[in-house]
Amino acid sequence: MTGLKTLVVTMGFLIVVGIALVGYGLTRTKPAFAPSPAGAFAVDVQLRQGDRLAAVTSAGDRIVLHFNGSEGDRLVLLDAHSGQIAGTIALVPGRN
Repeated sequence: MTGLKTLVVTMGFLIVVGIALVGYGLTRTKPAFAPSPAGAFAVDVQLRQGDRLAAVTSAGDRIVLHFNGSEGDRLVLLDAHSGQIAGTIALVPGRN
């Protein structure tokens, strides 16, 4: 019976120490959602005559702007970290 009591006390002590170490580890780590050092950015996107912003989505580290216009739809991809235009995609109707 003495051996069982020793085992229970030792396990309780290890649980308390483990919880304390987890708490210490959580306070010492940097959060994954910290803002980037570059901070906010401003970018000017050139619109064509009659363009209208239809949707904004994200894909990985890109921000996708979907424009509807009289000359057709197009997608503008922005780098989410720097705000630089990463590319433009013109959506052309298929020809059958």
